[in-house]
Amino acid sequence: MSKAQKDNLYIKSVIEKNKLFFIGRIAGCELKVAYHLLRGDFMDVVDELMELENNAGIKTKDNTSLKKYVEKLVESYENCTTIAEWDTDGKVFAHTGVGQKLITSRTPNIPKINALALEPYYFKDSWMPALKGKKILVVHPFSKTFLKQLPNLKKIFPNRMWFEDCEFQFVQPPLTLAGNHEDKDWQEHLTPFLESLREVKEFDVALVAAGGYGMLVSNFIFKELGKSVMYIGGALQLFFGVIGKRWFDNKDILKLVNDDWIRPDKEDKPSNFTKVEKGCYW
Repeated sequence: MSKAQKDNLYIKSVIEKNKLFFIGRIAGCELKVAYHLLRGDFMDVVDELMELENNAGIKTKDNTSLKKYVEKLVESYENCTTIAEWDTDGKVFAHTGVGQKLITSRTPNIPKINALALEPYYFKDSWMPALKGKKILVVHPFSKTFLKQLPNLKKIFPNRMWFEDCEFQFVQPPLTLAGNHEDKDWQEHLTPFLESLREVKEFDVALVAAGGYGMLVSNFIFKELGKSVMYIGGALQLFFGVIGKRWFDNKDILKLVNDDWIRPDKEDKPSNFTKVEKGCYW
């Protein structure tokens, strides 16, 4: 059994215990910025800021704003009950490994799992059945698309227990990547959104993907709302049979795709979406 398979079963056991948990996942450019800033490598920080703003949607007005973001980001990882990391010999680590090293060094006592374990469709005996009957809060920009897919879940993943008897709430986080920040600081977008989460109905587990806000949103759900949360990131759209360009060369994912899978709805496409890794999510 691979480490990812074992870690998938670990997630299953965590959910089944019905105790409060926060499973975070190592981010990309956000943590690269944090790594360089905390080391005082300011030229490297400048080099990464464009990617932070364009791909993660984090617009920082000044150094104080940037430091605040990094502080909140690192704090989010320090509050996790488990952290999902990337394989050190994989493509993701090759691009963003310094950020993972930063978090690993700061969280020696927090259990680490393979990030692939967060994607249950890879495993025959996955953690997805552990969600049976639970109330799920989904924080993702594609909420309109996901709503359309709910009647098709059994056909999207046939012969599998997939969100069995679950109740859903969908909320859209700020979508400020690709220049859609309206020249506002990240805090101007995030703060009112977090306050709006206090108004959502009762839920058991939150699944989150929200660009550069994702870990901060997850931390708020865990610490302020007192609810369990998993930061899934970009792959969350696949849970609802919504394919994007990023996975067109992933043979394992393409094997799962059938006629009930769709592309994101036009209403869920921001302007200039092709600027984000050539439109990888759309």
